[in-house]
Amino acid sequence: MYHTVFLCLMWYSDNIELNKEAKVKMKRIPSAIYIAYCIPFILIACATTPGNKALDTYAPESEITITSTQTLVSKAEAKNKDYTSHYDADICYNITPDFITNNSEYSIFKYEKSCASFLLYDDELYLLDNHMGGYGITSMALADLNKDAQYELYFTFSWGSGIHRSQIGYFDPNTKKVTIFDDSIFISDTMLTMDTNGNLYVNSVTSDFYEQDSNVDFSVKAQDRIGSIVLKQNKITAEIDPEILKQKPYTPHPSKIERLKYFLEKIF
Repeated sequence: MYHTVFLCLMWYSDNIELNKEAKVKMKRIPSAIYIAYCIPFILIACATTPGNKALDTYAPESEITITSTQTLVSKAEAKNKDYTSHYDADICYNITPDFITNNSEYSIFKYEKSCASFLLYDDELYLLDNHMGGYGITSMALADLNKDAQYELYFTFSWGSGIHRSQIGYFDPNTKKVTIFDDSIFISDTMLTMDTNGNLYVNSVTSDFYEQDSNVDFSVKAQDRIGSIVLKQNKITAEIDPEILKQKPYTPHPSKIERLKYFLEKIF
């Protein structure tokens, strides 16, 4: 856009000088014609410049249900030969929600026991989370917060065999980079939601999340809104309630016996 505007101004300036040299009495007429000629190009450039309007956000409003399939699993596994699970018979599943499949080229995969989660995009595989001891990916969303006309993939995940915590991250298709925000949330696992205006929020989850038997077929319900994900000073940022960040670590398996039982069940 700026290049087009610059050329138009240069053209305008040059013609003024030419008119001066030629001492044309009605020099304003051709100058006005040149400006009128440039206007359509300026308007087209403005309309096609990325960043004018973000793509519509896709995220659950209050609940997300993950249903696993085997779609594209063989392709993901073929690209994931370097990954070795610490669990026997750790099966990989496609856990991509329909709203992501229908609006992007993203495919998300998760191993049932280790909860390791991966993204398949543009024929490349990316590790999304630190999953050791947690539930891995718990929710996902599509948003174009940087307004570059491409969807970033946002996600929440949990990990920590000793101190359970939840974090938030996103994948930028432009840089093809996974970014994990620094803040850890200890009071609960988290999920992403949106409001009717397309704003993206972070929520704690209801306690029944921890009563489910499967890590690849599950539902997550939002409880309290504890933060948001925004573009601030041209940087995508997770803004979490400071009072939430001050709260002590929380684990859904409070006793050592229960944690040991959970660990052994995942192995055997």
